[in-house]
Amino acid sequence: PMTKQLAPRDKFLLTWKRPYGVGAGLWNMGNTCYMNAALQCLTYTPPLANYMLSQEHSQTCHRQEFCMLCTVQAHITQVLHHPGHVIKPLHALTAAFHTYKQEDAHEFLMFTVDAMKKACLPGHKPLGGHSEDTTLIRQIFGGYWRSQIKCLHCHGISDTFDPYLDIALDIEAAQSVNQALDHLVKPEHLDGENAYHCSTCLKKVSASKSLNLHTSSKVLILASKRFSDFTGNKIAREVRYPECLDMQPYMSQQKRGPLVYVLYAVLVHAGRSCQSGHYFCCVKAGNGQWYKMDDAKVTACDISSVLSQPAYVLFSIQKTELERDSRPASVGREPRALGAEDTDMGATQGKLERGSCIKVSELEEHFEKTTLSSDQWKCLQEQNRPKPEFNFRKIESTLPSNVVGIHQSNHKSEMKKNHAEQ
Repeated sequence: PMTKQLAPRDKFLLTWKRPYGVGAGLWNMGNTCYMNAALQCLTYTPPLANYMLSQEHSQTCHRQEFCMLCTVQAHITQVLHHPGHVIKPLHALTAAFHTYKQEDAHEFLMFTVDAMKKACLPGHKPLGGHSEDTTLIRQIFGGYWRSQIKCLHCHGISDTFDPYLDIALDIEAAQSVNQALDHLVKPEHLDGENAYHCSTCLKKVSASKSLNLHTSSKVLILASKRFSDFTGNKIAREVRYPECLDMQPYMSQQKRGPLVYVLYAVLVHAGRSCQSGHYFCCVKAGNGQWYKMDDAKVTACDISSVLSQPAYVLFSIQKTELERDSRPASVGREPRALGAEDTDMGATQGKLERGSCIKVSELEEHFEKTTLSSDQWKCLQEQNRPKPEFNFRKIESTLPSNVVGIHQSNHKSEMKKNHAEQ
């Protein structure tokens, strides 16, 4: 009863509101590939991008000091509204990190996500109940672990619930993500020096300990433990991961059906240790096409090349009913071959590294003061982005019902006539 709803759940669509193509590349400002890769993964997170593009937060934000949500909103808007360009990330995003020094992309990612979570909270006022769970970031990335200890003497059960925004996977002995998850939730026997002090038995007794997901997040972030905390050496072994991952076996309640997550971004580290190397990522744009984002260079790729990458961080999103009705992704599905339009897009984006860039200072000043109207957005799309081939029915499904009705009544005869072609 004390919970205050900070962000209504019905505002977060897990699918793109419109079929956005690939956006801008990002300049490397001196060993900032870690930041560029992490920001691109956040940019192509559908529920986060939908909310940021609505400009709702900036219109209601009253913070006098720095706000990470406003900053990320400006960045995502710049990237998605300027396809075919290369932009410079806002300086405020790197204020807490070093340039010309190797940094960790996962650390930057979670620092940014946590800062956005804090920006969702109304000042320093205490919140009752589980109000923090209703914030934008917690509803997108947040879930709960359930740690359960069962006394083997009195059979008493003790449950502890802990929130999470990402899940760390130990890959030292795992050949796949599923094996790493199996190891993570494997029950542990507590005995001897590790015996459990039971509050009912009032003594140390043997017990079993299990860890499972109690509530699942809408967006799942799986981070592989590839770097040693002591030496900094990298575990370079191949760890397989699927395009679709069923997380139901790792939930605390096993009575429900499959809980499928679909891959939409992969963050990769190329190098031998955490002190050296290069970061890039592969993301799936709103039009369904995969792209490799390597700083300023943006090239089209397919799912087979994505699944062959030595992933550091995996980003997946819950499969919705709408996605099930469309063409679903599956592990057994053959990857789509790149067509002429894809290779042309890749070649065009590849040229961004040498030229065709906008004045970054002017762009930053513009987006700090104004936002794009729908007409301006349409104009930019026509000028800067090759037109992808869209399915007519998918586009029609995103229109308001009254618009669809008018369209259908005006062109009913023509649609019947050309039904076979459509």
